[in-house]
Amino acid sequence: GKAVGAEEMVPLSFVLNVCPIEMKDRSHPDLSTFDMGHSPLYDKFIEIKDARVADESKTICLNDPYLVQIDKYEDEGYPWNFSWGDGSYKLPKDIYDGYVRGHDALKEHGWIMSQSCNSHLTTRTPRYGEFCASSESSVAAYLNTFVGARSNRESTVNTVYAGYTGYLPKYGMLLNENRLAKVIVELTDEVKEKMTDPADWAALGAVIAEKGNNRIPAVVNMPPLLSPTAGKCLSGCVSAGMNDPMLHIIGSALPESRTLEAAFGGKVPVNVEKHIVTLDDVREYYRKLDSAKSDKVDIVVFGCPHLTYHEIRQIAGLIKGRKVSPNVHMWVQTDTPSYHMARDNGEAKLIEDAGGKIYHSTCMGMNPVRTWSHDLNIATNSFKYVKLGGGFGQGWHFGAVPDLIDAAMTGRFVSTRW
Repeated sequence: GKAVGAEEMVPLSFVLNVCPIEMKDRSHPDLSTFDMGHSPLYDKFIEIKDARVADESKTICLNDPYLVQIDKYEDEGYPWNFSWGDGSYKLPKDIYDGYVRGHDALKEHGWIMSQSCNSHLTTRTPRYGEFCASSESSVAAYLNTFVGARSNRESTVNTVYAGYTGYLPKYGMLLNENRLAKVIVELTDEVKEKMTDPADWAALGAVIAEKGNNRIPAVVNMPPLLSPTAGKCLSGCVSAGMNDPMLHIIGSALPESRTLEAAFGGKVPVNVEKHIVTLDDVREYYRKLDSAKSDKVDIVVFGCPHLTYHEIRQIAGLIKGRKVSPNVHMWVQTDTPSYHMARDNGEAKLIEDAGGKIYHSTCMGMNPVRTWSHDLNIATNSFKYVKLGGGFGQGWHFGAVPDLIDAAMTGRFVSTRW
């Protein structure tokens, strides 16, 4: 609290953090590859007899996805255990064992093991004005933008303390004055009418973030009804491209964003900066995110942030009766509730019959892509995943869902969206 100049602590209704790796030997050479600084702090709480997170009737404490779907560690062809050409990767067994120990300890402490990017949609949705602490940037952006709850993009260190105390210093996005718009971003009618694929919303989020240039934007002329998928893709990509995880969608039901005047705190500055987003801007971001030197595809990834059930249905409908190329890994990553809905309703079987893998509880961004071959080309519709993994040498293709499905079938990527 002193470090951030906070004047008070506030009670939290929602905490989302990452599960620790519980290791006796903190000097283990692999630990720095997988730990984000949070695990040693958890050790202190794990040592306390009968330690519990804050009363869950007041503070719901949940977990972000991490390294592996625990019951499929030995299964091959998944991001934690797969091969390519003359190379392979498998999550080290002692890291896996430490992760399971950490998972079990947190479960005993009262954490809800949601292991999801979408815990705010499927497990516990905060209400307008409530204070939250999320180490998952897309969740923070969604809560601020579409719910009106208040959350910073917290470090995995802060959220350990937040979980066990139920409090956080009141700073950053928890303060009214830090939530005000600083710039206007207006969508043309053509953009408003033609955003249909999840990748469109991801690219649009990236464009808005770039236009805002690390200032909270007031977005004008957004479609009046956004699906959970559209909202997730839009805010998830804004969060990866901005310092402050928040948009003002002007005309929404939230008091902070109903009008431009409300977004700016009462009066729109006379000389406020304004940017227009055209369809050409969205097209350009499709091209900008495509860095591969050839059309070859080795991996097709869906689900960063985790796929909604509606996205799984789209993928299953497009893949039905087709076969993934033997030279391609197709990974469909979702949260636990959506995974079991897909199991019950048949979409998971369609994906697996085609040769794809569908799984839950894990995060592509936590897998060490930097240790994978630089000869690999990865295709995705996630701006966030390109931002997280795009600087480690692999080639990247960014595309709409139908084009990614075709790439998984043929091993070649061709963009037809724009």
